[in-house]
Order: sequence, then C-alpha cells, then structure tokens
Amino acid sequence: MSKSTLSAGLKAAASMASPPVSQPQTARTPRPRKRTGKPQPSTVMVGANFPPEVRRVLFLVQAEHENAGKTMKQLLGEAINDLCAKYRKPQPYQSEE
Repeated sequence: MSKSTLSAGLKAAASMASPPVSQPQTARTPRPRKRTGKPQPSTVMVGANFPPEVRRVLFLVQAEHENAGKTMKQLLGEAINDLCAKYRKPQPYQSEE
C-alpha cells in the first residue's frame, strides 16, 4: 500500500467520524455511602511516627517499679490525660483496670 493511499484512507475515515458533542458540565453530587450494617468500633487508633528513642524511653517508663503491671496503652492513656489537664480539657481516658 502506498503512502498516498494510506493517507487518503485516513482522511476519508476522519471525515466520516462525527465530532464529539460536548455536553454541558454539571456539578456532580456525591453518592451516599452504603451502610454495611456493621456497628461503629468502640475504639479508634490514635498514633504518630516518632524516632526510635521515644519508644525506648516509653519502655523504660513501663519497666519502672511503680508501673509494674501497666500496659503501654494504660501509660499512653495516662499521658493523654495529663496533656488534656495541662490544656484544661476533659480527660478522656479511663483505665480498664
């Protein structure tokens, strides 16, 4: 097939195709979320990334005699309550003991 025959065929095919009709853009309304029927969790994850030294110090605090038997979650809950008290906010953590 020669180059002129190919280009003529492409031009003919292009002229047959109708140009796309532009639709007016409308604002999309968000679809409502589907309910899964699952109950909401009674707890949520609260966390952040810190340097490894922070974890080491937390383990040292946990290992102290007066903290014997306390979990890391209990110690962090206590720390959150201390922070809230500093800023005069309700202390949300209640120990699970």
